[in-house]
Amino acid sequence: MRSERGVTLKDIARAVGTTTSTVSRALNGKPGVSPALRARILEVARKLGYTPHAPARSLALNKTENIGFLLHKRQSLSPTSFYGEIVAGAEAAATEAGYHLIFSTGNSSSLPKILNTRVIDGLILAGCEFGARFIHRLRRRGVPLVLVDNHLESLEVDCVVIDNYGGAFSATTHLVRLGHERIGFVAETLDNLSFSERFAGFRKALEAHGLPLRDEWVATGEEGDRDGSDNTHYGWVAMRKVLASASSLPTAVVAANDAAAVGAMRAIKEAGLRIPDDIAIVGFDDAPWAAHLEPPLTTVRVDRHSMGRLAVRRLLELLDGKGGPPVEIKLAATLVVRRSSGGEGEGGGKGKSLFASEKTT
Repeated sequence: MRSERGVTLKDIARAVGTTTSTVSRALNGKPGVSPALRARILEVARKLGYTPHAPARSLALNKTENIGFLLHKRQSLSPTSFYGEIVAGAEAAATEAGYHLIFSTGNSSSLPKILNTRVIDGLILAGCEFGARFIHRLRRRGVPLVLVDNHLESLEVDCVVIDNYGGAFSATTHLVRLGHERIGFVAETLDNLSFSERFAGFRKALEAHGLPLRDEWVATGEEGDRDGSDNTHYGWVAMRKVLASASSLPTAVVAANDAAAVGAMRAIKEAGLRIPDDIAIVGFDDAPWAAHLEPPLTTVRVDRHSMGRLAVRRLLELLDGKGGPPVEIKLAATLVVRRSSGGEGEGGGKGKSLFASEKTT
């Protein structure tokens, strides 16, 4: 195959000192090439300016070498946002495998245009805003599909998820071990799958330690007017409701995510209360800025970059016909102790190493 610049596979093979078939396998992400040799071939191809002709390549390989990444339009995609880091991990894994990541946003009312134009080989669907009905519509189109931060109860579709339940259980237990008995929970909403799983873990931890779950210590901020793109506003609204309605205030609060924790911290400070002296707080996600808050935020760390990488790797297995039954890849969520909870952590917090577990049907 000749590129637009005239560089051929034979040119690359001659420069590396290998065969054209080995070069072809390396460039197409096929097995049978050592990592070191593949890296050498890719580097030489880059230096020589090798650029395969895309339409001819697609016809020859019977694939586009494009992976779609669909995110709900209400989510943020800044580089440091939750899904922004997932996209970065997915893009890195796709590039390493010789694929391109085509990004699109949408909602559950219509199928993405990238499906209609047949420009992708498979699709990563990110976020729990996409419901089961929409996912089933995608499946009926026959496109290989991997969910990220979402799953179906029956495990009909491959997915990469967080141990939301276990992470929230750990965060709540941390507060209990610090001596707290009155613990609240704030979130944007409990209709979100991830947030509801975190609330379930919180509730189970209270039950396991014989502590009460009081309705006035649980609040959501979904009905609050959102301040532009500031998603911390929901936590502020929710925490103000707790402060206003509770006959006795909680001494600690678990927030469904770090954005809600930031809003709750603002409401606590505005009420003239101190963190963690009057109310301790724990978030979830370990956003890049969590360690730089005042006080630094105790939170539950999620390896978002690995979520993206694992999703692409699983999708590539499906594309190669090696998928087998649907798999749930669950990443552990690790507590990172900093000063907002009154624990002994400072600054960055070390936490425990992450691992991923797999469950199949």
